[in-house]
Amino acid sequence: MPTLFNNLGLDEQDVKWYHLAACKNMPINWFYDDYENDKEVAKQVDQICLHCPVIKQCHDEGVTNKEKGVWGGVYMDLGRPDKQHNSHKDTEIWKQLKKLHGKN
Repeated sequence: MPTLFNNLGLDEQDVKWYHLAACKNMPINWFYDDYENDKEVAKQVDQICLHCPVIKQCHDEGVTNKEKGVWGGVYMDLGRPDKQHNSHKDTEIWKQLKKLHGKN
């Protein structure tokens, strides 16, 4: 019987969190340059992240590795939230992100 991993073309012994990310095949520039320059793209990316099954793992990866760009729904610079590029987010989005990241 085929497993979900087989259906997705994945070897369950070698699955990484990013193989299951909602953004897996999306244009990489959406999470960097486009996010920085276009608030509508930024809002669309935020919604993709908010519905991603691996949002917490993604966020943790961004923080741990001091990444730049969108990681777990938060635009980061050196693993820390960048206020300017997250300024479009309202209080409700931040509440959702904190909950999904496991921070109460």
